[in-house]
Amino acid sequence: MAAAALLACVAACTTRPAGDAAASRLVWPPAGVPAPGEVVFERVVDELKASGIRGFLGAVAGAEEGEGRTGFVRPVGAALAGEFLWVVDSVRPAVSVSALDGRSASFVSLPEGFLPVALAAAPGGREVWIGDGAAPRLRAHSRAGKFLREVALPPGFGRCGGIAVAANGDLLVTSVNGSEVARLGPEGTLKARVGRRGEGLVEFNFPGAVAVAPDGTIWVVDTFNFRLQHLSSDLKPLGGFGEAGDGTGHFALPKGLAIDPDGHLYVADGRFDAVQVFDSAGRLLLVVGGHGAGPGEFSNPAGLACDAEGRLVIADTGNRRAQVLKYQRRSVP
Repeated sequence: MAAAALLACVAACTTRPAGDAAASRLVWPPAGVPAPGEVVFERVVDELKASGIRGFLGAVAGAEEGEGRTGFVRPVGAALAGEFLWVVDSVRPAVSVSALDGRSASFVSLPEGFLPVALAAAPGGREVWIGDGAAPRLRAHSRAGKFLREVALPPGFGRCGGIAVAANGDLLVTSVNGSEVARLGPEGTLKARVGRRGEGLVEFNFPGAVAVAPDGTIWVVDTFNFRLQHLSSDLKPLGGFGEAGDGTGHFALPKGLAIDPDGHLYVADGRFDAVQVFDSAGRLLLVVGGHGAGPGEFSNPAGLACDAEGRLVIADTGNRRAQVLKYQRRSVP
């Protein structure tokens, strides 16, 4: 299917205020697919505003001195931790933490040479993990940004591509250049490690985002194999789905991955400028977005995250912003 046909299939989000539920509702699902719920646009965050420390954001991130605010440059990853919004900006490089509207913002203090590439909030948002793209390590911070601890990745594992946190606090990490997935305990103890370069089961070609489903199983974006791989909690192969293509249900440049409380899989595709939503069997439920700068539209979307309330945050890289949507389960009479 051509790109124009893809966009014709995209569900539209209006530019009217998010408080108008009828106006901001995205149509779910395509004809003939049972509707599990709806997705509603909540807000765009394209500016961070500091509070309490005059010029702090300017000193750290390049805004004019005393201005106390700055915009994103190249946001590539995002996480939701309670009422805190975390965003990785790959140009600075920096990790910001703010309220969901961008207010009360600050930047997380990182060691010299630390290159943040991925974020993941623990269930309940009690802490947030940051992956280093320059060294084999992860750092945990409180939801408000205070440093808690650092753990090392397994020897020879390679560069971090994505992070997820299981219900028990275990860490799931991908290696983009090592073509591996590892499961670590919260203090860094290696529990399982699988993968190599290839196209078969538990073989990968640039594995990036990773997410934990409500049933405890693991999903991995296998970027240049144009698919999602499904693994058990101990990283045994369970299957997966996906293929390269230019139509709905295919992948062109899959990047971000998130899973809502009902187990639906959200995949950001940087070439389609859209987020596709699938069930666990790989059936397409919805396409959200299309190229543009309005609410619910994207330019090269990357990192995704979904919290227990069904709020979905998207690093809208090319538009230099983060967007927050929300999945609302269909009410049962």
